[in-house]
Amino acid sequence: MGIGRIAENGIFEVGKGIYSRTYRFLDINYVTAGAEEQMRILKQYCKTVNAIDIYFLITIFNRNKNMQDFREHVLFQEKGDGFNWLRGSYNQIIEKRIVDGRQGIEQEKLLTVCVERKSYEQAKAFFATFEATLKQNFGELGSCIEELNAEERLRVLFNFYRIGEEEQFSFDFRQALKKGGDPKNDISPGYMQFYPGYFETERKKCRALFIKKYPSSLSDTFLNEITSLPVHSITTICIVPVPKELANKVLQKKYLGIENDILKQQRVRNKNNDFSSDISHIKKVQKEKIVNLMDDVRENDQNLFYTGVNFLIMAEDKKELDSVTETIKNIGNGRMCQIETHYYQQREAMNTILPVGNRQISTMRTMLTRDIAALLPFNVQELNEKSGVCYGINQVSHNLCIGNRKKLANGNGMVFGVPGSGKSYFSKSEMLQVFLGTDDDIICIDPTLEYFDIAEALGNQAAIINLSTYTKNYIYGV
Repeated sequence: MGIGRIAENGIFEVGKGIYSRTYRFLDINYVTAGAEEQMRILKQYCKTVNAIDIYFLITIFNRNKNMQDFREHVLFQEKGDGFNWLRGSYNQIIEKRIVDGRQGIEQEKLLTVCVERKSYEQAKAFFATFEATLKQNFGELGSCIEELNAEERLRVLFNFYRIGEEEQFSFDFRQALKKGGDPKNDISPGYMQFYPGYFETERKKCRALFIKKYPSSLSDTFLNEITSLPVHSITTICIVPVPKELANKVLQKKYLGIENDILKQQRVRNKNNDFSSDISHIKKVQKEKIVNLMDDVRENDQNLFYTGVNFLIMAEDKKELDSVTETIKNIGNGRMCQIETHYYQQREAMNTILPVGNRQISTMRTMLTRDIAALLPFNVQELNEKSGVCYGINQVSHNLCIGNRKKLANGNGMVFGVPGSGKSYFSKSEMLQVFLGTDDDIICIDPTLEYFDIAEALGNQAAIINLSTYTKNYIYGV
């Protein structure tokens, strides 16, 4: 697991003098944004990446939905009003939508940063300064970021090691100090067995993969195609910034190496009485690429990074694991990416992929800032407010949309649609959910007699006032 000491505020010592901290950040609407807004997001994301000058990981964790929290804050709780049968029916519909959507899987997006300092106090001071800039940059992206304490970081690891037992997690830092012992024992599985191409735990068969070869250009939706699969997985982008001075030296060394190869090639040709002045096409392309890289680093505000993209997928059995692996490899092939298995390095790859901060594998390559921007971790913003109303399925992420209009600055709303598109059904559904889940009053003005059936079904909980011309009911105003 690679964790040494644990602080209550969430700072872990993962090596001698190496400290890490994990932050959770919210998704933003990138896929559904217009071209100009997408360009703004990409530029701001490049700025955010350039601002981090220490080793960091971006993790997208497809984990089980916290059903205990979901039942407490989304599903209707029973009341003594005789309508629990209706609440039960609605709860079944909502739970079915979860299964039909992403099979009870939700995404958690994390940023883990590592810094080398002499002591914990120095690391704590660094993170306090670092977080101010980080929050500002994520705020300009339209997202927000929050640090995880020790309990929350251990919960993330527990959700992987003990998948399927998420509701059993329990950890109190103060109690752990009193009792002693190692909290890692509380989150570790009882059984793990590693094989050359996969490993297994008590509940799952798992496999670690990585991108071996990249194309010259990569779509900004590539990562979303893989992380949107309805499977349990962890996708981690490991990024090591290269200081500007060192980057220039590395590129200069590569340039001199290519020049030396060209000179040797020319000498061989001259020895064979081939006095052509042209260099080989391969060396010509290599020289042009390295020259362009040097220009980008010097003039275009591009930083150099060592980057590796790793995947950890989980399945019920070996057959399903192989099927998911094939699917991910096919997605990669469609984007000209070669995705391979971490053979004989499954344990080391697992420790690297988890949001702890241990880097135990070296399958990394150099990338510029703009290349990392293509690995954008943003997809679409989720609507998931506690004590809200279920408004349907997000058509991009296929997760439930749970909203509470009373929390908005202006809670008013209007429903538009062509005839037969379901406007009345939508309104009736919202009314019933408000009735079943809150103590709010519902007033419905119904000139087309569409909502009488709801009022009649609610019995003595509803009152019908007929204001037709043939009645004696009327509204009197002063």
